[in-house]
Parts: sequence; C-alpha cells; structure tokens
Amino acid sequence: MQHSPDKNIAAKLQSTIQSELDRLGLLCRVFSRAKSSHSLTKKINREPGKYTPDGKKIQDAFGVRVALYFPDDQGVAIQLLKKLYKYDAESSTIDSPAGSVFSATRCNLIFKLPSEIAEQSIIIKSTDVIDTTFEVQIRTILSEGWHEVEHDMRYKCQADWESYTDLDRALNGIYASLETSDWGMMRVFEGLSYRHYKAREWSQMIRTKFRLRSEGQLDQSIISTLNSNPDSGKKIFRVSRESFLNCFTEFKLEMPITPDNIVYLCNYRHIGDPALLEITPEPMLDIFKDAGIAGILD
Repeated sequence: MQHSPDKNIAAKLQSTIQSELDRLGLLCRVFSRAKSSHSLTKKINREPGKYTPDGKKIQDAFGVRVALYFPDDQGVAIQLLKKLYKYDAESSTIDSPAGSVFSATRCNLIFKLPSEIAEQSIIIKSTDVIDTTFEVQIRTILSEGWHEVEHDMRYKCQADWESYTDLDRALNGIYASLETSDWGMMRVFEGLSYRHYKAREWSQMIRTKFRLRSEGQLDQSIISTLNSNPDSGKKIFRVSRESFLNCFTEFKLEMPITPDNIVYLCNYRHIGDPALLEITPEPMLDIFKDAGIAGILD
C-alpha cells in the first residue's frame, strides 16, 4: 500500500473540521486521506493532457469526508466549512436530487488550503499540476458504505457494467432506498420528540428534538419552570433546529452542548421567558453577549 508523504496535512484538516463540527454537537464521523505519489501519477496518466500547469489542475490531492447522521445537517455543515476556509464555488458540485431518476447525489466541495499548510506540502512542490486546494465530501452515515462500494466496484470498473444496465439501475435503486431510510429515520425522531413534548418529558424532548451530541438530563429547576409554564416548552419545541445551529456558525458561539444550555440559548434568543432567564447562569449570559447574540428581551 502506497502512503502519502503529506498524510499529516490531511490529518490536520480532519482534526480542525472534526473539532468545529463537535463544537456544534453534530452527530457525525470525519475521515481524511492524502493521495500518494503513485496514485497521483496514475490519475495524471489516465487522461494525458487533462491536467496542465496553466490550465486544469488536480484539486483533490487532499480529501476530507464528513459522514453525517442526519441529512438535514448538510446545510449547517456547509456553512460552517465556508466560515473556516475559502470556498471555490465554481469547482464544487452540489447535486439536486432528480424526481424521476435513481442516482447518487454529490456534495463535493473545494476549498483553498491555508497558505501555511500548502507551503508544507511535499506533493504540491513535486509537480506543477496540483492545485493548492482540498476536497470535502459530505454524505450521510447510511450512504457512506454504498459510496465506498460504488467507487471501487463500479466507478473504477465502468466497463464491467456497460452491458448490464438493469443491474446498474438496481445498484442505484439501493442508494435510493438508503436515501429514503435517511429521511425516514429523521422523521422517526421528529415524531418521538413530539410525543415527549405532549407528555411533558422535557429532557427527552430536548434530546430527540435537537439530535445533538450531548449528555445528561435537564436540571430540575428547568423542568419545574417548564412544568409551571408548558407554553415555554411548546415554544422550545417549535424553535427551528437550523436556526438554533446557525447561532454557532453565524456568531462563532462557544459553549458546552448540554440540555440545560440548549434551553438557555433557545430562551435567550427565541422565547424570552423571564422565569427561564432568571435561572440562566450569569456565565452563560456573558457567553451569549460576547458572541454578539441579541437577546429577545434586550
């Protein structure tokens, strides 16, 4: 197996992206790779003349893959990455699913390498047809395995499938079933969070509504407050998960992801229940204000 001399660069990109996704509490897995010199040579020789010093260059010598647990996290992850790195929209590919065709949808994003990282690269210095960029592929956990199989067993061996279009379509059909399962699983959690809300099971509602990497139960003071004023619990349930997560990408918010803090932030920005604000710790209020988030009661 060929190893890249720049695998440490890929590891740095992976670590940074994983850290930022963890800051939001997103449920995901992050992987990385750097192409070896042997792999790059094969790619260049596969289509002679495709890559030139003054024209099209290889943009995926470094790659990061983000496998999300839930498909609705894709937009949040994209916005976070655009805050981290300079985005090359022209070279990126984000497919929109076609209503009548079974085919995989790509979310392949190209970003510029930070200059201090690009300057450390051995493989960039070794040839003038490699761009100072890296690729981020965003997928879901359920589709990740399918993509691996498809890439190695169909994309790299397309001649094997040319005479067997029915099986080619069947493989795409498997992807379609996984995509349906992705959305179905998300709907299960939405239904579960609604049932917890109706039962006034506030800790469970927070966990299944926001679907973030957090541990523990709500503090009893929060539970008592919501039991006394269930309308605030209803308003928390109706807070847009996307809007909640945008606090972290828009304002560079830094706070531990706990059930208590989720409630405090929802109340501070969206609800304005004085009783919940009263029990919000001062350090948390300082964190919100320092991040530049406007409180609904300000």
